[in-house]
Amino acid sequence: MKKNVTAVILAAGKSNRFAPFTYEKPKGLLRVRGEILIERQIEQLQEAGIEKIYVVVGFMKEKYFYLEGKYDSVELVVNNSFDKKGNLLSVYAAREYFGNTYLCCADQYFTVNPFMEEPEYSYRACVFQDGSFQEFQVALSNENIITGFQVGGHDSYCMVGHAYFTESFSRKFLDLVEVEKEEFGVANLFWEEFYAKHQQDLTLHAKIMENGKVMEFDSVEELRSFDQDFLNNIDSGIVNNICQILKCEPNEIKKIEVIQKGLTNVSFAFWVKDTQYIYRHPGGNSGHLVDRDAEVYAQYRAKELGLDKSVIYIDPTGWKISYFVDHLVECSFDKYPDQLKKGMEYLRILHSADFKTVKNFDTYEEALRLIEVASASKGDLKTEFGDLIEKVGRLDKYVKEDGFPRVLCHNDIYEPNFLVTEEGDMYLIDWEYTGVNDPASDICGILSRYHYTDEEIENYLRAYFDRELTEKEHRHYIASIAVCALYWLSWGLYKGSVNDDDGFFMLPAYHNCLRFIDQALESYESK
Repeated sequence: MKKNVTAVILAAGKSNRFAPFTYEKPKGLLRVRGEILIERQIEQLQEAGIEKIYVVVGFMKEKYFYLEGKYDSVELVVNNSFDKKGNLLSVYAAREYFGNTYLCCADQYFTVNPFMEEPEYSYRACVFQDGSFQEFQVALSNENIITGFQVGGHDSYCMVGHAYFTESFSRKFLDLVEVEKEEFGVANLFWEEFYAKHQQDLTLHAKIMENGKVMEFDSVEELRSFDQDFLNNIDSGIVNNICQILKCEPNEIKKIEVIQKGLTNVSFAFWVKDTQYIYRHPGGNSGHLVDRDAEVYAQYRAKELGLDKSVIYIDPTGWKISYFVDHLVECSFDKYPDQLKKGMEYLRILHSADFKTVKNFDTYEEALRLIEVASASKGDLKTEFGDLIEKVGRLDKYVKEDGFPRVLCHNDIYEPNFLVTEEGDMYLIDWEYTGVNDPASDICGILSRYHYTDEEIENYLRAYFDRELTEKEHRHYIASIAVCALYWLSWGLYKGSVNDDDGFFMLPAYHNCLRFIDQALESYESK
């Protein structure tokens, strides 16, 4: 037993570079060569006689709760600021447990137990790395004291593995954090970056380790080169889904790469044999926005109509597998008239198609619902935007009284949802907001999210109708821009309220609501 020596394991981060599997569980809980990463490390610490091990958790923290029951030596510490870039706040969260302390990360894999020593000074494990790397590069004195530090480097020593703080180092380091933690940018730092700010006051040695004795896996493919059976043993619903639909084995899944962190979902590309696919994983906050049953119906209907031929399978829980659409070119309806013409033709095909009964999508009512949800964390938005909400409510009644037929609508029409290939093929994707609605909700969805001139708006409307509009149609569609604009403003408010990307179009939507609401009301109320 090592008296008065503790260990702190940092396990709070999201490990975005290790997606898609960290959508399901934290990286520290992945199984490598038959062992759970964090369990292997805990057991190595225990083998070295360390009796108190503190695990700092944050992202999916509940997945780690079982550790306290499995290991008497383990105590969990919560860091609810885990979404910061670095891990300094995780170190700070465990500050009362630092003395003579090993500092580790949950995803480290030591082929040989490095904790069996009796350290005499504070150190950071380092290895010599050939070629370019993204880790923290260090310069060393003759006594292997760290004298220089930078992010990234090549053909030099870099920080890889664990660290050891003596009691005096811990006290001095954490006293500095206490003083500076509220300063601009400090909360986003890695602890190594904070140390580098105070390198003159904090002596930290480099403990030189052999390459291969400590592993920090930065990607799925890097881990698979170390453990060829990783995917066979991962216990992943994502892998099971892929294998079930594509009739393949886990190890046939290759070249996994996250390609999109979308506004509602995340997606990654992968290969099976000679074909590339896309897997769409539903975002955690999509429940307030998406009716999955309607999406499933619309996605398959879109395939039948030739609007999206890429889909292979979509599940009612939200995951989807599609063919990867290659050789894409920029989609810009403003630059390329042929793209605008084809995109609007797709909308006409959709709106004229027969359909079974699916949910109604009432643009104004959906806007009110999202404002209500967002108000729980953003304050009384109904009061803040009360005048606008009241005016759009009046306008919405007039628009509905126009009596335009309700059709199957996409309800999320804008350029990023059109894929265009070099050969001129077009795919209308992302059918999550599908529902029966006023056909104006589609063309006005795009018109409400950008700052278009009056002339550009008229060009879009003529392209959609493929003719000149009647006076009634024109009034109806201009008014619908204001109604749709309130929805996309509300959508952005909701996304911001759950700390998601609120989109580039929230402010343009607000501007368009103000721009069109009064003239639209006057066009109805003056007659």
